[in-house]
Amino acid sequence: MGGKSLGGTPLPFTGRHAELERLRGGLRRPGCRGVVVTGEGGVGKSRLAAEFADEVAAHHRTVRLPVSEAASRVPLAAFAPHLTGPALPGELGRHFQELRKLLAAPAGRPRVLLLVDDLHHLDASSLTLLSALAADAATGFFLVATLPQDADWPEALRSLWHQDAVEHLRIGPFDRATTARLLAGTLGAPVSAPAVRALWEAGRGNALWTREILRAAVREGTLRPVDEVWCLTGPLDDTPLDAPAEGRFRALPEDRRTLLRLLALCGPLGLADALARVTPEALAALEEERLVTVTEDDRRGRVQLAHPWHALLLRRGTPRLLARSLLLEQAGRVRGYGARRHGDALSLARWELDATGTADPELLVRAAGHALDDGDVDTMCRLARAALAQGPHVVAGLLLGEGLGQRGEFGESIPVLERAFGEARTPGEVESAAAALSQHHLYGLGDAPAAFGVLDRAADRIGTRPALTACRAGLLSAVGRNDEAAAVLALAEGADPKPGDDAGGAWNQTDVLLLQAHLRVRLSEGRVDEAVRTGRHAYAVQSGLADRWTAYYPARSLYLVAAALLESGRLDEAERTALEGQEAMRDAVPALTVWFAWVRGRIALERGLVTDSLAHFREARALARLCGQPFAEQRALAGLVLASAQTGRIAPEAEALPPPPQPRTEPLTPARTPGAQGLPPAQVPGARGLPPAPAPYTPLCQPDTLRAHGWVLLLRGAAGPARELMLDGARAALARGEATVATALLHDVVRWGPPDSAAGAGTELAAATALVQGALAEVRAAHAVAVARVGGSDPADLEAVAERMAGLGLHLYAAEVFGEAAGAWRRRDRAASAARAAARALALRGRCQEAATPGLAGAAAAVPLSARERDIALMAARGRTSREIAAAYVLSVRTVENHLGRIYRKLGVTGRADLADVLLA
Repeated sequence: MGGKSLGGTPLPFTGRHAELERLRGGLRRPGCRGVVVTGEGGVGKSRLAAEFADEVAAHHRTVRLPVSEAASRVPLAAFAPHLTGPALPGELGRHFQELRKLLAAPAGRPRVLLLVDDLHHLDASSLTLLSALAADAATGFFLVATLPQDADWPEALRSLWHQDAVEHLRIGPFDRATTARLLAGTLGAPVSAPAVRALWEAGRGNALWTREILRAAVREGTLRPVDEVWCLTGPLDDTPLDAPAEGRFRALPEDRRTLLRLLALCGPLGLADALARVTPEALAALEEERLVTVTEDDRRGRVQLAHPWHALLLRRGTPRLLARSLLLEQAGRVRGYGARRHGDALSLARWELDATGTADPELLVRAAGHALDDGDVDTMCRLARAALAQGPHVVAGLLLGEGLGQRGEFGESIPVLERAFGEARTPGEVESAAAALSQHHLYGLGDAPAAFGVLDRAADRIGTRPALTACRAGLLSAVGRNDEAAAVLALAEGADPKPGDDAGGAWNQTDVLLLQAHLRVRLSEGRVDEAVRTGRHAYAVQSGLADRWTAYYPARSLYLVAAALLESGRLDEAERTALEGQEAMRDAVPALTVWFAWVRGRIALERGLVTDSLAHFREARALARLCGQPFAEQRALAGLVLASAQTGRIAPEAEALPPPPQPRTEPLTPARTPGAQGLPPAQVPGARGLPPAPAPYTPLCQPDTLRAHGWVLLLRGAAGPARELMLDGARAALARGEATVATALLHDVVRWGPPDSAAGAGTELAAATALVQGALAEVRAAHAVAVARVGGSDPADLEAVAERMAGLGLHLYAAEVFGEAAGAWRRRDRAASAARAAARALALRGRCQEAATPGLAGAAAAVPLSARERDIALMAARGRTSREIAAAYVLSVRTVENHLGRIYRKLGVTGRADLADVLLA
């Protein structure tokens, strides 16, 4: 896939099915004489008309008029190819009769389709002729014409529209989902969510603009495939487009062209600044030509370019010295206003840096902070680096180090943060540097001892402080030491943080770190509903902070909230929260985008949407590799292998899994916590001086990896070792305070069966779920109780559990449990009940995208219906009458009724309503 060139490849035709159906409907409607398609330039009017004409060409003779701006200067140029003699404006009557015969269909034949693309370019004589033909009802042809948005209609067509003889079809830009399908279809592979968002916003859903930006991005390498997922490697802002600077710019008066260049360089301007360049009449003309938009923003008029891609063209065509002059002049104007508005610092710093290569370091640091607020990592790095070029600056170092880490450039980020740590003078600066540096060692390099060593060095300098405690607890939880993390927090404070007294009762960055640490610990402990509340609190507090160079991105809390909602069984809410987090990042924060793709993969997997889950995990892995995040890459890899296993296949990527963990022996790291001094070393969480844990207890080996290993062993026929691995892992997880992990591992073992093997795991699962909050734990507990029942599983109880699972959207789990119920009914010689449960299992499996787990294996065999009976049963369940079914299968109504009677008896139901409940669950 590498090096792909799109060249002149057209975009696939997609996203216009509703519009095509409107055209088909108009053609079928006897009273409809045609459809006029309108929309802004580039949305695909011509493509839609051409696709429709090609579709109906097999049954409808098609006449296409060659229309163009150049041909509009030649009288009758559009009709000339269809006339036998010369096209003469003075012979319109003769031409009318000839064309009337051309467009008339013989009796009994489908009517002729007349396609006129760009109707507004018809010359006056051709327009007169077309109007006369359209007004002649006897001709009977069907007209499809395209017009630009808001263009004048010919009077004849307007009159026909008033008579409901011509329909008006408006088409607009594509939405983001359609753009995603369009991009994937063009590139032949999935496109990451951040790339889709960037391309959609740059092209505004306009097919033409999207095509040009896409071609340029692929050509320049700004968009490239990573593990068969197309990802952005940088911003689109400076991607040179193939499209020439349109003549419409060159033809503009100099003052208007200069304003457009200023908007391209500086972004939106205040109305007063725009009117300092052009007259109100000139600005109105630019707005009418759809080159600019004028809006009200906080009672202040704003002017901006109407189309983002125009900015790319205008910047490319602006001479360097002119650009420098415009940037500095606008910077001076904003300074003259006092530069008091939010965002002025960021604008000034960017403009002065673009113009001169430097700016005041304090301004640069302030602006980098604003870029951080916007999630604009590249700009944050650029501004912070420019500030550091003028001398040491702790905050600039923190911002640059964080940005480099987000891009996976840990080889540079760690030295930058080490310098900031060494230069830090205040306790707050030391805390911020230690927090960032420890996380880069852990998540970037997988070096847990180095990460905790940073926190030790910080404690040596400033003592044990709440921010360092929060960092330590968060990292302990991340490496699977949740019991120690909980102990650290309990010794430090014992409860959620409250606004600090030293800050006048205001929340601060330390409070956010503590809230996030509690979020992680509670999520692992099983206190998932509390974790949701804590995470939302952290997000709200952090969103309101002015300075964020310790806690950084508020959206970071939301992917953990989504994970907690998932573990609570609130799948719809989890998905909404994950999407909320993605949207909260105005620009894609590289490393953070990975985690939203990962959590969406987990949500899809719990729903049983295995194909969607695989796509999310592949995207997460590609993004992690692109931005150099090995911790996230391993989590995504494990998710991919786990999801593939739910289809009954071992993913090739399974060979890349790290080895499964071994039981730990000693604590990993020291912990500085208030009140810990009096405890003996064995009781202090992570006491200083003890040897580190063995290698498998790195952040690169997580419970997801353990589950993936278990499923791979199962598929390879090693059921015993797979169970042993999962059961040992679950017991170890419980011992270290990770009840959420333990319940997932134990439930997998219960899902695998068979009943005698699952019963023991069910007993352990029932005990573990008592520690976990939420509806998911409740249905797992009910499942555990049902399979662990003395004397064998109760099928009625299993069916009740399955119904609860289905109600939560856990369709794969529900299908598996209905399959278990079918087996239990068979063991009791209840064939009809077994068939009914198995039919429910199969109906739910139909929602699960290629799922093929052990729990589903016996369901198909338990449905005693022939293929013909199953087809008839499905049609009846969907409301088709016996007569309709008989017509479909060329049977008598009596035969259909006999089939239905046998189906009812086999499935143990009494009628069609029950059939729908069983087969269409």
